[in-house]
Amino acid sequence: MKEFELKYGCNPNQKPAEIFMENGADLPIKILNGKPGYINFLDAFNSWQLVKELKAATGIPAATSFKHVSPAGAAIGLPLSDTLKK
Repeated sequence: MKEFELKYGCNPNQKPAEIFMENGADLPIKILNGKPGYINFLDAFNSWQLVKELKAATGIPAATSFKHVSPAGAAIGLPLSDTLKK
């Protein structure tokens, strides 16, 4: 079983948590910078799920932002009208 030690639990005052991957598998995401905490993983996975659902419902690319497992923003990518481009 492969493990990845996190910076901390849900909040900085909590002890570090760990993620375990079965059968030595790699994490399903690539960490680009730093050492994430548990809450960062929850936000990332919730964001990914909402992006997938928005894309499935609208057929349009989407982006989301989460802060402490609550959606902070969501958007879909529509071309700007000529008026908005100005």
